[in-house]
Amino acid sequence: MNKRNKIILIAIFFFFTFALVLGIYLFPDEEPMVVDQGKVTAEKITPQQSPPDADFKKKPALTASPVKNPPQADAGTSKANPYVSYPDETLFELLGIDMDQLLEGRDAFKNTFVHVEWMDRVNELLKDLDPEKKAAIVKNQTSLLYIKDKLNEAYLTGKIDHQTFIKSLADLMKWHQRTYDSILTGAEYEALFEAPSADADGYIDALLDAAPEYSFILNQEMPVEAVKEKVQVYKLEEVNSHFKKMIFDRDNIGKQILAGEIPPGQAREILVKDQQAFIAKCKEILTEDEINTIFGSVEALEAGASQTEPPKVEDDDDLVELGFMIDNPNTSIDDVTKKIDKAKTEDIKFFYQQRAIERKGYIKKLDAGEITPEELDNISKEMDAAFEENCKSTLTKEEYQLIFDRQKGAEKDSESLKKLTEQEVTQEKTNKENETKE
Repeated sequence: MNKRNKIILIAIFFFFTFALVLGIYLFPDEEPMVVDQGKVTAEKITPQQSPPDADFKKKPALTASPVKNPPQADAGTSKANPYVSYPDETLFELLGIDMDQLLEGRDAFKNTFVHVEWMDRVNELLKDLDPEKKAAIVKNQTSLLYIKDKLNEAYLTGKIDHQTFIKSLADLMKWHQRTYDSILTGAEYEALFEAPSADADGYIDALLDAAPEYSFILNQEMPVEAVKEKVQVYKLEEVNSHFKKMIFDRDNIGKQILAGEIPPGQAREILVKDQQAFIAKCKEILTEDEINTIFGSVEALEAGASQTEPPKVEDDDDLVELGFMIDNPNTSIDDVTKKIDKAKTEDIKFFYQQRAIERKGYIKKLDAGEITPEELDNISKEMDAAFEENCKSTLTKEEYQLIFDRQKGAEKDSESLKKLTEQEVTQEKTNKENETKE
């Protein structure tokens, strides 16, 4: 994926939240536990609250109702912000939410890691953007995060089917991109996304066209249609219902961890039991040949991973296991724990978490009007510089590069972008030659 696509996906999907439709596996097993930081809500959820299997199988799928008048911009505020908008009312009716719930619930997403990271990018690249427009970006994106969380829940609990989920997701994503169109100039949009706004719908459509209906299929050697020919659809649907239940449980527990309501150790035990229950159901429903067709092998089903080589660090494994993020794409969590003394990694964890705490405090001050976006931007840069200095003073040069060297990732992005550009240039040249011949 080239850099432009990544930037758009970061803004829309907050790094890793698209696991449901891209087939990213969430089995905990003995690997570090993944927690989706883009899905924090204010309500308390207990592991026992997840719906029974029957609920996933028997609830009829909902469909979107005709579009009515959309909610008014910046509803519920004393002074309306003209740049704040909301999706068509269709999504509100589909998900059974109203404007009051949205306005109350979206604030829970303000201090999530992903939202803060995205606003850091906005503040860095659009330093002179009007404060009212920046405030609108915050409200529009937190509205998006809230609705996306409700959309995930509706899909996982069987209230909407795959087709409705994908259609609603596309509508939500395109609305969100259009909010930037109404707020930014063309130059500002391209600076932020490194692509013109006219390309956004195409990227979204291409992404969702590739979204698999059965995201639990691990066998990389067999297309979904080929799997359907070898495994009866009713069996795939039954496995899918259990898979979605496991994802739903995992999402709820992730929220509890982030809210400090359950310790990671207890959460891991619950998730391992969930995984084992899913594996047992698959073995009960499927023959060994069918398991091989879907997962590649029984061992792959039990491991919860494909036979192909996975990324060194998936999603937020490093953040959960180490307490800080690994920037070097060629470094695994094992590389860090084996090659760097634990006392040093604990120091890096402390520096990382202190920076996060301080940043949240300044964001609250920004929301309260005590500091300006420009001041927050300068403070963030100072905190980043202090963090880098502390890490360099703690680690050797080799250790620092092992964790924080981004060069390899930059080289990969550069190569991908170069290939894409070459393809576009070649295609344009071919088109011109054909036009000349005609």
